Amino acid sequence: MGTFRRTNVFYGVDHEQVYAALEEFWHHEEHTLKLEDVNDVNLDSYALHERHGDWTVLEWTRGWEWDLRRRAQLHVSRVFDCPGLLVFIYDDDFWGCELFHHGAAIDQFQQETDNIGSFFGDLPCQGRPDLLLAQFPALDLDIEHARAYLTHYSIHDPAYDDIDWEDEHDPRNSPVRPGDGFGRLEGGVYWNFQDFLGVGRGPVWRRFTTLPQAP
Repeated sequence: MGTFRRTNVFYGVDHEQVYAALEEFWHHEEHTLKLEDVNDVNLDSYALHERHGDWTVLEWTRGWEWDLRRRAQLHVSRVFDCPGLLVFIYDDDFWGCELFHHGAAIDQFQQETDNIGSFFGDLPCQGRPDLLLAQFPALDLDIEHARAYLTHYSIHDPAYDDIDWEDEHDPRNSPVRPGDGFGRLEGGVYWNFQDFLGVGRGPVWRRFTTLPQAP
């Protein structure tokens, strides 16, 4: 089985702020947050990492519920007026992200959509590097690198039929930056893209799940 991960990265807020905003959001949704053993990596729970540099990372649970958890990320952004992203990888096959700021989704990207459709419904998901850079001016990101990471393709496009996925010198799938471990059309760009942003992970601060409140 390949890698399935969904990760929120929040810029300019710490883990305690993120947790407080999430607790408020889920309370309004008639749920409570149940703390789990922070040291048990096998639990199917959210893992909220301590802030590292400019970033606070929240790893989602294994399920693919897509509405409430995206609304939760926007609530954090709205409360603290902070930018951030949802970044995901699906079965090692492809990756995608959603950019948000000021409590609203701004842009979506999905590397490849033909197999299972788009996680973002009918929204365009080609990704706009200009919008990415505009949310994080202090990071001084290179727009050409951003454009290369946000490379969208179709498996039905004949231009991709004969790619040698093992050949890092194939210009269609070459790594975006020196040191990247994956070509730009591989799902593993999920990690390279976060490195590009400078996302770091502190130790896990809390693990928790959401439970409906008792009537």
